[in-house]
Amino acid sequence: MKTYNVLIVDDDEDDQYLIRTAFERASNHYNLQFATDGTDVLEGIESPQFLPDLVLLDLNMPIISGFEVLKHLKTSPLYRHVPVVVLTTSDNENDINRAYELGANTYIVKPINHRALVDLAEQIRLYWFGVAKTPTRRTN
Repeated sequence: MKTYNVLIVDDDEDDQYLIRTAFERASNHYNLQFATDGTDVLEGIESPQFLPDLVLLDLNMPIISGFEVLKHLKTSPLYRHVPVVVLTTSDNENDINRAYELGANTYIVKPINHRALVDLAEQIRLYWFGVAKTPTRRTN
């Protein structure tokens, strides 16, 4: 079975743990990498050690916002084809519109309840790696 790389960009350690739980509960066919702020991601874009098949991106992060990360991902020849799911607490209409304008593939508001977040992460996993077809991971 294929192994998928998932980049999770979120500064909330509890949310990182819950998302990890949802992916790892299913199988060991997921390599998860976490970034706690946009700086980590932008540095990784410059020297790609981990090429993701899917990015889960929070918007509200310190130093560099999720919007800036999204903009850089979608203008990078190496990453622009990678699906980006914005997973954030904001349900602000302007944030939603801006995320899609910058190239987000999906915008989801994080549930407040921990169990609901695990369930949502499982749904994301099932959709993106079971139902949807994603592009082939690029190597250069």
